[in-house]
Amino acid sequence: MTALAARWFGPVPARRLVIVRMLTFGYALGWLVVRSRYLYDVSRLPARRWDPVGVLDALAAPPADGLVLVIWLVSVAACAAVVVGRATQVAAPAGAAGLLLLVTYTSSFGQVFHTEHLLALHLVVLAVAAVVEPVRGEFVRGWPLELMMCVVVVVYVVAGVAKLRWSGADWVTGDVLRNWIAVDNLRKELFGDIYSPLGGWLATVPWVWGPIAVATLAVELGSPVALRRGRVRLLWIAVAWGFHVGVFVLMAISFPYQLFGVAYLAFLPVERIGAVWPRRRGGAVARQAAAH
Repeated sequence: MTALAARWFGPVPARRLVIVRMLTFGYALGWLVVRSRYLYDVSRLPARRWDPVGVLDALAAPPADGLVLVIWLVSVAACAAVVVGRATQVAAPAGAAGLLLLVTYTSSFGQVFHTEHLLALHLVVLAVAAVVEPVRGEFVRGWPLELMMCVVVVVYVVAGVAKLRWSGADWVTGDVLRNWIAVDNLRKELFGDIYSPLGGWLATVPWVWGPIAVATLAVELGSPVALRRGRVRLLWIAVAWGFHVGVFVLMAISFPYQLFGVAYLAFLPVERIGAVWPRRRGGAVARQAAAH
């Protein structure tokens, strides 16, 4: 317990936490802007499609369009404020809460998309840390980054366990994965959506799917190795990133938070990036890390 406490609450460079917070909220800001048209399209769906989940589960009807717009505007402003290091203790919780509400809103019309779940959880961790772990020197306690890493690991492990609960040991033969990818690509092609010709063709090659299925479970169930420091952590990050590249290539399903590498920032000594913002020249990273 002493060793665990030393790891979780021991000092880490404040610049590391600041940069992770900036880049994560910066990604969230980009998501809010890029997905604004999708949010608008969802708001046009009929109320009978409303099937609330998560924090919106208690709502019998979808929120008014005007309220959704206000939440979006506040979220954009709050995330932008965090990126430039302004009023972080207020802006970070506002941005995290706003994005959580918006991604829940889009998943409450009949299909739950899980591509933004990890982002929403990371923003919540960073928002809490902004309130209870403000930057007041060269170092801060490392628990926000440790918690972000644990969230990543739990998400991957849950995905692996779900596969085994759904298909059992049959998953490792590759047939379940092969059939799923074939059906997914066929459905997309029939409905005129973006699909993967490579995934469709590869479904005709039975022998490759066993190794792919086993590798998928190895990445997900083996994710706890990323909690170890050193090369094994870097190796898992590289393999996990490659896994998402494979999902995109074979199924035309994108996990941009992972593909852009932002999901793995907490695992890395990103304070070295801060060297491009020397303190004498200012810059948001330097201002936040040296604010007090």
